[in-house]
This record gives sequence, structure tokens and C-alpha cells, in this order.
Amino acid sequence: MADGISTDVLIVGAGPAGLAASALLSMYGIENLVINKYGWLANTPRAHITNQGTMQVLRDLGIEDRAMALASKQKLMANNVFCHSLAGEEFGRVLSWGNHPARKADYELASPTEICDIPQTYMEPLLLEAAASRGGKIRFNTEFLRLDQDDGGVTAHVRDRLSSQEFPIRARYMIGADGARSAVAEQLGLPMTGQMALSGSMNILFDADLTKFVAHRPSVLYWVLQPGARTGGIGAGVVRMVRPWNEWLAIWGYDTSKGELKLTDDEAVKIVHQLIGDDTIPVTIRSTSTWTVNNMWATEFSKGRVFCMGDAVHRHPPLNGLGSNTSIQDAYNLAWKLAAVLKGQAGPGLLDSYSVERVPVAETIVSRANNSIKDYPPIFDALGMTASDDPVRVEELMAARKGASDDAKAQRRALNDAIRRKNYEFNTHGVELGTRYASGAVVSDGTPEPEFIRDPELYYHPTTWPGARLPHVWLDHGGKRVSSVDLGGKGRFVLLTGPGGEDWRAAAAAVGKKLGLDLPVVSIGPDGSDAHDIYADWYYQSGVQEDGAILVRPDNYVGWRADVMVEAPEQALGAALSQILARQDRDALAA
Repeated sequence: MADGISTDVLIVGAGPAGLAASALLSMYGIENLVINKYGWLANTPRAHITNQGTMQVLRDLGIEDRAMALASKQKLMANNVFCHSLAGEEFGRVLSWGNHPARKADYELASPTEICDIPQTYMEPLLLEAAASRGGKIRFNTEFLRLDQDDGGVTAHVRDRLSSQEFPIRARYMIGADGARSAVAEQLGLPMTGQMALSGSMNILFDADLTKFVAHRPSVLYWVLQPGARTGGIGAGVVRMVRPWNEWLAIWGYDTSKGELKLTDDEAVKIVHQLIGDDTIPVTIRSTSTWTVNNMWATEFSKGRVFCMGDAVHRHPPLNGLGSNTSIQDAYNLAWKLAAVLKGQAGPGLLDSYSVERVPVAETIVSRANNSIKDYPPIFDALGMTASDDPVRVEELMAARKGASDDAKAQRRALNDAIRRKNYEFNTHGVELGTRYASGAVVSDGTPEPEFIRDPELYYHPTTWPGARLPHVWLDHGGKRVSSVDLGGKGRFVLLTGPGGEDWRAAAAAVGKKLGLDLPVVSIGPDGSDAHDIYADWYYQSGVQEDGAILVRPDNYVGWRADVMVEAPEQALGAALSQILARQDRDALAA
């Protein structure tokens, strides 16, 4: 039996969630250890769409520039193409991920960051380095077996897969980020709703130069609609760009009732050539793997001192590109709360807000991804793919839409409408950024939640209403152009105010001293303020009067706000921050 190891936070799993949690905790000065069952990180580029919410986390970690150097940029993600094959007929396109001229401004106004495509095989090493370089410990070939917990902490029993030795790891808190087959979530008995393994898909990772088929219509996803492609999985064949334009992932459905599908390289090449539509293209198969479409989420994310995140608690197909993004946001939500409790700045009740805030997100993204699957049958119907099992007849029905008859006109309208509906998969900016929290870690200001003036799934509605993401505007701070979101983060609360709000500065200093935390105040306004509101965008976006205040949590969500300067700012701020931090001494602090 090897000697035991102790740490403040033990993280099981080195995927996007676990590594992001380690990187953030390390930045906050919290000792942590990641264990991973395998000898290295992801061996396939599974997750890839990287939305602006995730990029803001990477920005907070100081690695946004490095991430962008690894990424395929937004303009290369522009077209979602629906076609018979890459070499064959094209049925239509959707300008995606904010690339439509009518949507570009939405994305540019929402964040200082850019949506991009970073395959998981690139993202995980980046997060690993961010964690390890800040003091996070990583142990590979270490398998989690079971756990025990008590009032003082958690003991995880693990096995070194190289020596077969078993040993304990003692931690004050534990995170289960061990994927869709999470042993941690299973042992905790977290309640789940939904179903697993609804249908199956295979991934075929391959190299091929497809420049001549795609460079003129750059995209991450090419949807292949042809007889035989509509089987299982997500309902269509897909050619996904991993790196332009030579590394690709083909996705093809299979019948799970017949067991897991095993392909030879020759069989895989045949499928790839069918999707490309040209069997003269040299193809090199790297690997094949299978996965299932899931529709499940946990209704509780924690039990005692153990918290689960990522695919362990929300399991869904890759449509909408929400998987790793939501996993990293889980980590961003929990890490600062663990740090505050471990540093003695917050009561343990703060940790209860993790499940309260993130479970609704899990339900939303699992439902959204599965609803995107439901949006494909109308496309198949419009093309005639569901009308017959005879490939020849299906091809005839596909071609019929080009005619001048009333039936052909109706078929074209149905197809165009169905393809246009896919904006709910490829442009759901509101789902990506619009989460609003309601928990004990948010203090209401008594105002009703702002109404959505546009579709809440498609469009992000920035607001400083407590529980919402802090809006982005450009400011001049210290002689540099910075975003309002850059004023916070780094594990700190920050108080934003404006002209006439100087009394908040003294209040923040007094409250910060009482609570034992750093609480910087940043005034935003005309030249001479801490941050110059050069475009007056903050003036119109702040949602409070210039002498009011906005308390921003370390995850850049608004925790509380005051519309105007109050008679007793120290008491008001102290009461709000004490409630957020679940302090047992809140009454005394607010006095």
C-alpha cells in the first residue's frame, strides 16, 4: 500500500471541466490535485466549438491569446453546408456562429472575445499547462475506485495503474469531472432524469486534402444528406473540419441494437469516400470510435463535500456545440466558491448555490441539443428522404424539387424553411451567453427580471440585473483599451460605480477589511475616472445611476446592485456581500 496523499481539492478527471477547475483553483491559490485514469489527455478531437463564454474564462486565466493561436477563427466557421456529398449537389447553407452580417454585431457587442473552433486535443493540453504552471498537480494512470466522506473531508481510494498499488487520497473537497460514465456521480447516487444511448454514431478521424471541395465555402460542419446517410446517431452524415483543410472527422450513424460497431480501415475509407463523393481522394484513417446520443442530466450536482461537473452531470449530443463550453462554465462557477470557503471568506452554505445555479443550465443545454436533432426530420422530409427506402426513388424525389410545378415550389419552400430553422443550432447566442442565476449567491435589488425583446435562444440580452452576466463594453483603463469584464475576475469581487459614487470606495474598504477579502472599486465615467467610458456605452448599459454601484462576483456575474447612493453604503454593501458569501456573522457585518 502506497503512502496516502493529501490536498485541499481532489479532481477526478482531466477533461475540459477538471482541467479548467484545476487551472482556476491554482490561479486562486488553492492546492489541488487532478487524477486521470488514462496515460494522457483526449486522443480524439471530440469537443471543438468554443463560444465566447468559454473564451472569457480563458481570458481571465490569461491564456486567450494562446488559445486563439491554436484556433480556427470565426470566419472559417461561417457556413453550415447541407449537400448530397462534398463533391456533389448542395441543397443550402446557414451562415453560422455569428458570421451572418445581421448577427456579427450581436457577437461583437457581447464580448471582448471571439467564438472560434479549438479541438479538444488542443484545448486540454492548454488547460493542463495553465493548471500545472500555477501549481496544480496532475497524476496520470491513476484510477478512482471509491470514496468515503465525513464532516472534515473526503477520502478517495485510487489505484496506480502502472504498479497496481491502491492508496488513499485525502481532500477537504472533491470534484467528479470523470465524464458521461462518471464513477463519482454513480457512487454519490446523484439523481438523474432522461435517457442514455438513444441512438449511436461512429467517428472516423482521417487525413485528406479536401481543399478543392471546401475552401470556397469554409465551415466546421458539412451535412451530407443522401440515401443511406439517415441512420441512427444525429440523423445525418457529417464531415467535420478538425484542421483546415487536411484533418477531418466523419460522423456516421449505426444501429445500437446490433451492438457496438467495429470498422476496418477499408470499411472506414469507403464511408469517407461516400461522404466526400469522390473515391479518388487519398484518405488516411487515424482512428475510429463510437458514441451514443444521450438525453440526461442530474437534478443535483453535489452531495456533502463532493461536487460533479461536466459530462458527469449533463449528457447530450454534440449539436449546438455546448458540451465542453458548459463544462468549463461549471468549473468557473464552482472554483471561486470553493476558494472563498477554503480561505475562510465564505461559509460552506455558499457551495449550495452551485447546484442551484448550474442544474437549470444543464437542463437547458441537454434539451436544446436534443431539440436540434428533432429539427432534422423536416429537412429529410422536404428532400423526400423519408418517403421511400428505395435509393433510386429517394434520388428522384430529391431532384423533383428543382421543377416548376406547384409541388416543386412547395418542396423548395419546405426545404428552405427547415434549413433556416437550423439557426437554433448554429446561432443560439442567447443559450451560449444568456444564463441568469437565481440563488443565495445573488441578492435581488427588488426589480423584476428584464423582459426579452428578441428570441431568448437566438439572442443574448445584456443586463446588469442581479444574476446576469456582466455586460461587455470597451473602456480606457490605465491607458489601455479594456473590456468591462476585464475589471473583475482573477478570483476577486469588484465594485463598479461612477461619478458621485466615491462613498462606495470607503464602504468597500471597510467591508473588505471585515470580511478579510480584497474588494477593489472601479469608477467608470468621464476622463479622470478609474476607467474612462470613452464611447458612453457603460452610461447606457450600466442599468444604475452614476452614483449607484454594481457588485460583480469573481465569475463576472452580477451579485448585487444599488441604483443610487444609499444613506448607509457600508451596511448595504456588507449585507449583500455577507449574504452572497453565506456568512454566519452577516447580521453583525451589516450593522
